[in-house]
Amino acid sequence: MKIRKTFIITLLTISATFGSLIAMAQKDTIKLRQEVEVTKAYQPTVSEAEKINDIPKIKAEPVEAPTFDYSIFSKPIFSTFDPSPVAAAKMVGEPKPTMEMGLLKLGLGNYLTPYGELFFNSQPDKNSNFGMHFKHFSSYGKIKLLNDDRVKAPESENVAEIFGEKFFRRSTLSGSLSFDRKAFTYYGYTGDLLTDEMKEAMIPYYQDKQYFAKGTADISLKSGKLPATDFNYDFGLNYHFVRSKTGQTENQLLLSGDVHKKFGKTTGLLNASLTYYTADSLINNFSGSFGPKQQILIKANPSLMWKTDVARLQVGLNSTIVFDDDADAAMLFWPKVKAEWSPVPQILTLFAGVDGHLQHNTYSNIATENPYVDPFHDVKNTNYKYIVSGGLKGKLSQKTNYVAEASYSKVNDQHFYMLYGRDVMNLSATGPRSLNNTFDWVYDDLKLLKISAEVMHSVSENFSLHLQGNYYSYELETISKAWQMPNFDATFSGIYKPTEQLKFTTDIFVVGKRTALVSEPVFSSAPSMTVAMDPIIDLNVGGEYQFNKSLSFFTKLNNFGFQRYEQWLGYTNRSLSWLAGISYSF
Repeated sequence: MKIRKTFIITLLTISATFGSLIAMAQKDTIKLRQEVEVTKAYQPTVSEAEKINDIPKIKAEPVEAPTFDYSIFSKPIFSTFDPSPVAAAKMVGEPKPTMEMGLLKLGLGNYLTPYGELFFNSQPDKNSNFGMHFKHFSSYGKIKLLNDDRVKAPESENVAEIFGEKFFRRSTLSGSLSFDRKAFTYYGYTGDLLTDEMKEAMIPYYQDKQYFAKGTADISLKSGKLPATDFNYDFGLNYHFVRSKTGQTENQLLLSGDVHKKFGKTTGLLNASLTYYTADSLINNFSGSFGPKQQILIKANPSLMWKTDVARLQVGLNSTIVFDDDADAAMLFWPKVKAEWSPVPQILTLFAGVDGHLQHNTYSNIATENPYVDPFHDVKNTNYKYIVSGGLKGKLSQKTNYVAEASYSKVNDQHFYMLYGRDVMNLSATGPRSLNNTFDWVYDDLKLLKISAEVMHSVSENFSLHLQGNYYSYELETISKAWQMPNFDATFSGIYKPTEQLKFTTDIFVVGKRTALVSEPVFSSAPSMTVAMDPIIDLNVGGEYQFNKSLSFFTKLNNFGFQRYEQWLGYTNRSLSWLAGISYSF
């Protein structure tokens, strides 16, 4: 009851403040702002600290069309925790087709794969914007596991969302409603080929269906491009509800605020938020009992910033208070320091920082990270106690941007995914046998060294290349390996547009070796088993032909190298998959 009373009092206070700010914004004199989602051109922008200018650009079309995402799990996705991500060197994206008010995309591929997506945008008047987005993607084919077992692996995703914006003279009020449902089966297992009877007897979730359905409501009030001496703000209210087929539910309400104002030569900044989180039908990580979970997180990150033409220094504090029904309240603090210096402006910038934060491992966040995790999971929050980083960025030439960074982090309660099994390698033994195909996890404290580099090169107006790589070194305290985590990964991408009608894309994903753990229960005399997971080289290519102003044709080939690899132990990816279709703008 105490945690509920604390939340209710805080919620009423913040809601009253947020409501008054919206009322103030509605009194502003109306003025058109060119921030239209689909019907107007969109050029991505970056903060001053990360912006690198004068890179030759691929000739952009007038409109930012929605990017097509071929598959739910199309790329090798890993949960390599990234305490200090490298800021990407900024360069123009791929060309965008001309579009009026909407875009319809229809496609069909192997593995019985239908695809459809609709985007629609309109301006009821010059001071508002409204849009909708609907998507369906599904696949029903079989996948061959590394043990040569062909198993059914259907998956689907359905998305529906509406959004709107209202433009005032000094602010923008935005809102959206969305629904997203991802469905799949637990199709994988590791070890030798098993008969259907063995799989049914040994693997608890084999071929069981699962889905995660998420509904979200969001509203925000953001100031326009005001002078730094004015009160600049970005306030938000977000609520989502999640339900799984196995009976778990999640509710999360997030109130957030980001404000800054300049006083003389000093800029004051404050980023703050209040999160109210509940989940049900979990196995509690503290007590081991089955039931609900409730947390409140209050964050306040104040800082001061000083800036000149060639340098910037930001000094502050990150703080989080955690109220948990199953544990004592905790108050956590981390330093926040960022420094930049450009000895050669736009050519060379040196940067360094010290940071830290608490990663909130909600039910839905973990399920997104690894959909094949135990559906009753309740994972501890991860504490990034400190993150020390430094690097350089700039331009090697008028056509080449780069970023290089190294970071060293102390991380507490990091989770690593593993499988529990019992007597799985000795099928002739008597007695009960089992092999899980949903992942459990172990915790460890560690120190992480990460070295990252990124280069973007514009060969010409119509040809650009992008290379990014990361190296990881894990210093663990208790476990022997960072289970299922790679020691390096790299991505190479290219966009080539030989004519106004033709465009080609390619992406190559490379992931280093990983080691997985199949652990025996503590009461078992059998030894645990480690499994070496092969490196990944995944080649994806695509093409598009613009037939006329409204109609275009596209094709996408994923895993063009025909490699069979496991994203998670036992869960082999699809071999070559293709999708072809049409796009029609109206």
